[in-house]
Amino acid sequence: MTGTNDTRPQGSRSLAGAHSALPLKKLFSHGCVAVLASCLLMACSGGDSKSKSAADRNAQTTVTPTAPDSGTPDDTEIPDLDDDSDDAIDAIGGEHYFREAEYRYTVNLPLQFVEMSTGKKLSVRVTLPANEKGEPAEGPFPVILTQAGYNTNLLSLMFLGTPGNLMLGAPDPFVVKRGYAQVSVDALGTGASGGGWELFGEEEQVGFADMVDWVHEQPWSNGKLGVAGVSYMAISSLFAAQRRPDSIDAVFASLPMGDAMRGIVGTGGLLNAHFMSTWMLITQILSTQNIPTMLANPKHMDLLMQHTQEHADQIDSYYLPLIDDALWNAPYVTYYGDFWSKRSPLVNMDKVKAPTMIFGALHDLFQRDEPLLYENLKKNGVDARLVIYNGTHFPNFVTSHVGNNAVAPIDFLLLQWFDKYLKGMDTGTENIPQVVQHVKNYPTESTPAEFRKDSFATTTDWPHPLAAPERWYLHSDGSLSRSAPDSEETGHTMTNPEHPVGRAFRNGAMLGFEVDINDGTTCSRSYEQWILGLTLPKSCFSNADKTQQQRVTFESAPMEEDYYINGPIQADIWIDSTVTEAVVAVQVEELSDAQSLPITNGQLLASVRAVDQSRSRFLNGEMIQPYHYLTEEKAKLLVPGEVVKMQIEIFSTSAIIRKGNRLRIAISPSNQAQGMLNYPRQALAEDGVTTIHNSPQYPSSVVLPIVPTSALN
Repeated sequence: MTGTNDTRPQGSRSLAGAHSALPLKKLFSHGCVAVLASCLLMACSGGDSKSKSAADRNAQTTVTPTAPDSGTPDDTEIPDLDDDSDDAIDAIGGEHYFREAEYRYTVNLPLQFVEMSTGKKLSVRVTLPANEKGEPAEGPFPVILTQAGYNTNLLSLMFLGTPGNLMLGAPDPFVVKRGYAQVSVDALGTGASGGGWELFGEEEQVGFADMVDWVHEQPWSNGKLGVAGVSYMAISSLFAAQRRPDSIDAVFASLPMGDAMRGIVGTGGLLNAHFMSTWMLITQILSTQNIPTMLANPKHMDLLMQHTQEHADQIDSYYLPLIDDALWNAPYVTYYGDFWSKRSPLVNMDKVKAPTMIFGALHDLFQRDEPLLYENLKKNGVDARLVIYNGTHFPNFVTSHVGNNAVAPIDFLLLQWFDKYLKGMDTGTENIPQVVQHVKNYPTESTPAEFRKDSFATTTDWPHPLAAPERWYLHSDGSLSRSAPDSEETGHTMTNPEHPVGRAFRNGAMLGFEVDINDGTTCSRSYEQWILGLTLPKSCFSNADKTQQQRVTFESAPMEEDYYINGPIQADIWIDSTVTEAVVAVQVEELSDAQSLPITNGQLLASVRAVDQSRSRFLNGEMIQPYHYLTEEKAKLLVPGEVVKMQIEIFSTSAIIRKGNRLRIAISPSNQAQGMLNYPRQALAEDGVTTIHNSPQYPSSVVLPIVPTSALN
């Protein structure tokens, strides 16, 4: 691909400047926040710190009791549900599953370090059911394993045994008291574990498998093992189930990734720097915050200091060079290949044998991938379920613990799933529908009264078995209709925006980022989505009319009846450009008198527009989900003035365009909140003007999967 290779100046580190390793004493000087936090945590933990000090003086098998929940009855740990009310009947079959605790107390074994097959040491926490003396109850037990990237020891001190945090890797008395052993591991290069983090690299995945083997060797394990987690911890669960398919009996994965490049890091062939800078920052900073763990575990002080130093050194040896390579178009990270396929659970989903629940959200980071993970599992004959909530990443994880009229609290579902597959109990999992989805804008005024209790719908498969493709054509007068252009129409033009600016740098022992978006998408639904929902709500997140993004819009006539979209969407946009590189971003919205509600979106870099039809999805003969090669071999720059078709993948959704409202398609020359151009590509796109074509020869259009509204009711 001419003109897009690595053209960085010799010796340049660009935004990721070279730095010397930070001495450990300097690391401590940058840990003031962690010290203060540790003091507060230790003060709040009562006699626990004293007990741990005593445990450090004893043999490895000595245990330390957790606080017995202040002696309160176990039912105070869970949401107060009125099981006799209609609200207790949910969309996943019958009443919410629940059973009383088998044990009143839990106990944490001392922090230990388990050596991997590669020689690195991983931090491991074990929580077991206990008697009133804080002694482990007689086992063995089925085990739930969570392998985390966000410092389980720090989180354990923060949450202090609060129920509902198993999927984060913190001790969870709600589950343990019901007869389970809980194991929490810091992934290689994170938290208190040794080594350097490499974004789910090969050695980290070896660690996931090693810990499965280790669990099965422990005296408190009865041989039944489930893996569970949210986000990072869900991804590690899928990798573990792939590496040890015969050793894992059930999987519970909330908000997991599928295709690392197409789904998140390189959507449409661009670089998702906004998300990556946030995620890498959070993960690396948490990996250096081990002072509270050192104070609570003085026996391991030297090893924890060594591991923390390794995490800090990784900034110079891995993070900054990787960021530089991404910015300067290094092929291994710019294009799809071994680097990204290794980090993509979808590649080896055929190896997973264990019954699996997948949870997602309509605006999650992994919005594209969660349905695909479920689809692959079901095709391979695995007992699988899919639940899709509304909302973004972090808020969704919080609210899923509360539940609603349609879906039980996620902790109840976890118990129901593992009780079935780890304990062999009759929990009614067969009544859980295959797919439960939040439907945006549902119920509507047109929905019969008896179906207005919740905003979820169920079906037997994904994509929806009743979906049919409908093509809508874009016209130069701004209209959107099912009739193709019958004469030449003047095309709209878009100007490539100012490029984003920023830098990556060492900030003491921590990784630092500064990223400034320059195309107006800091006020967009994409910004909220790709910052994990970790921001205060703004009106422009829910009303696209308020964004400053450059947009060309196309609107349908008012809908004569509710119009139900369910599944992946494809935009076929014909363009030409005055330069050799361009971006086309497409948004699907519902336009009412009050606002334009963002529903979903997609984007594509022109040079990687080539589509692998053999891996693309067709519905009744219409391509509706293109699969782009995103490889260096298939990349091809634009020829200025030459018209090409951009087949753009728009992430799947479930939504209603309500009766009387309009379907809107908005097209932009960028969506920097989701994807940015690296430096060589910026040079190729500089000052470019893109023309959107609407004509019989070049009929720009969008294909939507439409389902009868009767399927909702």
